[in-house]
Amino acid sequence: MKTWMTRPLALATAAVVVGAGAGISAAAASGGVAGVPPEAAAAVSSATAADAALTQLLRFGSEEERMARDLYAAFAARYGEGTPFAWISASEQRHLDAMGTLLTRYAVTDPGSGKAAGTYADATIQSLYDRWLAQGNASLAAAYQVGVALEQRDIADLRTAVTKTTASDVRQVLTHLQRASEHHLAAFEAAAAGRTVTGPGAGMGPGAGMGPGAGMGPGAGMGPGAGMGPGARVGATDRDGTCPMWDDAR
Repeated sequence: MKTWMTRPLALATAAVVVGAGAGISAAAASGGVAGVPPEAAAAVSSATAADAALTQLLRFGSEEERMARDLYAAFAARYGEGTPFAWISASEQRHLDAMGTLLTRYAVTDPGSGKAAGTYADATIQSLYDRWLAQGNASLAAAYQVGVALEQRDIADLRTAVTKTTASDVRQVLTHLQRASEHHLAAFEAAAAGRTVTGPGAGMGPGAGMGPGAGMGPGAGMGPGAGMGPGARVGATDRDGTCPMWDDAR
């Protein structure tokens, strides 16, 4: 069983697996892969070509993660680096990177390429960003409510998206993104309720604002046994900015 100490390795392994698929595809297209029968290499090559549904799924997912990163970065700049927005924005960058790997793997054009923060190819995402930015700029309390609403939507969209593809690598990434969003949601809900959430990791590791004595410990509905306390698969190293996206990669 992997622990929090092995999550960086799990992330690296996942990246290698996805990247390796792209390498096999490219080699197959150029005439074969050493040790792989031509017919098998051709099958791998064709399998990496995204159909219209997968293309839409990956493009929208990438836009959604970029919107979250941009909004949280804007709120961090407005309300200070001491708010959860700063480190959750860094986490969203990792989510965006994971989606970018999939876009490359399936030869899907990145919809965010060349676009400034706050500018999106998808009209729905653009509308959400504009509305949530205006709402969150009204006050810190309003910004926390934006975080709650955004993560709730993200979780719902990811749950739907994972049912719309059979690609195992895509399903794995989407599942981990969903788990990370659930952590982010808990952090924003705690902040909105006036409870202490401090340090990178958004209050998800021991000593990171969600343990005993921080208003989120045992008896507060978020302690050990409640999925967010010490030993809940997000360990102390989350305080160095490690993304919880891969905390369940075992």
